[in-house]
Amino acid sequence: MLTQFKEELDLTAVNKAAMMALPAAKKWQIYCSRRPPPGQVMPLATAPQVEEYIKALNEIADAFALSDGVPPAEACALVDGLKTALRTRAHSFVIRFIKQGGLGALLDALQRAPRGDALTRHNLIAGIKALMNNSTGRAHVLAHPTSIDLIAQSLDTENVKTKVAALEILGAVCLVLESMVHYQKYAGERARFQGVVNELDRSTGAYRDDLGLKTAIMSFVNAVLNYGPGEDSLEFRLHLRYELLMMGIQPDRHIEFFEMVRVEDERELARRFDKEHVDTKSAASMFELLRRKLSHTAAYPHLLSLLEHLLLLPLEYNPQSQHWLLLDRVVQQVVLQQPAAGSRANSEQGSERGSTSDTTKINVGEIVHLLAKEEELVAARSKAENLERENCDLATELAKKEKQVDQQSQEREELENVVARMKERLEKETAAHMESTERCRAAACRATQLEHQLTQERTERARFEKLVSEGSIPDDAK
Repeated sequence: MLTQFKEELDLTAVNKAAMMALPAAKKWQIYCSRRPPPGQVMPLATAPQVEEYIKALNEIADAFALSDGVPPAEACALVDGLKTALRTRAHSFVIRFIKQGGLGALLDALQRAPRGDALTRHNLIAGIKALMNNSTGRAHVLAHPTSIDLIAQSLDTENVKTKVAALEILGAVCLVLESMVHYQKYAGERARFQGVVNELDRSTGAYRDDLGLKTAIMSFVNAVLNYGPGEDSLEFRLHLRYELLMMGIQPDRHIEFFEMVRVEDERELARRFDKEHVDTKSAASMFELLRRKLSHTAAYPHLLSLLEHLLLLPLEYNPQSQHWLLLDRVVQQVVLQQPAAGSRANSEQGSERGSTSDTTKINVGEIVHLLAKEEELVAARSKAENLERENCDLATELAKKEKQVDQQSQEREELENVVARMKERLEKETAAHMESTERCRAAACRATQLEHQLTQERTERARFEKLVSEGSIPDDAK
């Protein structure tokens, strides 16, 4: 029972621990103080329920959706009491309100509320403020994709209380810069913070209202400068402070704390240059500091190169010549994105500044990393060029070899044709030679036969001549 009662109070972890450490009698006394006496009905038993509030919000949103719709008076009365209910009712009431779509209905009604209905807009923004006083409600409001933008849009009103409530909400969250950029586009302002700074010089005619509004603006500006990304980053604070000064804020008239913190930051900046003061309004003074700081470092040639190229830029400033604005934005990003040791502002600055329109969206860390690897890139490029040159040489040599191979192939084909013709001729000559040899052999045989026959005839003739000479001729010869 005590645990449930503790959850209904929506206490922080520290307060829960402190409550549990109290004596039992004190715990019982606290519990009884939140419960009515026996037999008595609880005061909130007859109060409107969550469903009634959500129904009233939907009716108001539907009425505003019409061109000339007027929200019902009963619904407006319920919404007027919603801020009190969210602030005073139990934690379970807020949870039911969120689970049943109360936050969406509240934001929908705020988005559709016309600028002229100041009372309803104030009740709606006050309801959001009361909801953010609860841990669960605050978590859901911050998680909603359009809630902070709608709260920032509420600054576009003549109702001082609405402006104060919106500034108090924006000053308490860490999405101030993003919401102010959205409001700049929504209100069509020249720069972010322009409307907020202009309010410092306006007078509503009522001293109490003026005091409350200016106090809220002071708190808002101090929250922007000293919390979130600016809590640990001197560069971020100086950047935003210069931006506010350019908007026309006058620290001596408006914000003494603003000027006090500014002096401390400028002293810290001066200590980096071993000086007591840096005159940021004097170009010669700032250049002399840079020259002395960089004169014996590797960065000095780059400073000279930068100045030399700045001399080559167009000196006139017109809408067609935005070179100086571009340089300003780039240098701002280099300063804002530089790593700060021991600072938790880096990741927050990335989310805050990534969506701002006053700075150029570039990744300085990646560019610096590439510049640091410039020698390796040059060496790799030179190596690639050498390899490409060698590749070209190899390709040329290969083309020559291919040409030689083609020539040799052509010569080989010609030689093969010549050899084929010679082979054919040789075969013909061989056949003719064999035929001639055969004829010669036949002629030789014939000659041998004839010679043998001649020899026989000569022998016979010699024998006959001998016989004739001897005179004795045989009878058979006769």
